[in-house]
Amino acid sequence: DYFQTTYRFLDLSPHVIIPMHGRINFWPKRMLCGYLKHRRDRELSILNVIEDGAETLFDIIVRTYSDVDVKLWLPASSNVRLHVDHLASQGKLPKEKQCVAFSAHGLCPPLQGSSSIPCND
Repeated sequence: DYFQTTYRFLDLSPHVIIPMHGRINFWPKRMLCGYLKHRRDRELSILNVIEDGAETLFDIIVRTYSDVDVKLWLPASSNVRLHVDHLASQGKLPKEKQCVAFSAHGLCPPLQGSSSIPCND
């Protein structure tokens, strides 16, 4: 789970993070909490789109990633699937939009248990 892994990094209290791409970061807490905030914001926007009637993965991507180059929508689809799975595992999807309804449209893989811990920054 993205959130749990990121919180594990925070618990380590690193002094520096050397990412796979990008620059070395000497403010890891700020960077990691920024990642968590971005992820929560994206998940909230996906939930809002679902609550507003999105029925397919494409519906969610078009409405959530409208400000992103269309060439990046295919990679974004994997991210959206992870968000929908996370929302479903937490029981946050509207009853009429549970993962079972989305799976008919190829939106969700089978659910696996996950938990989320809020960022205490």
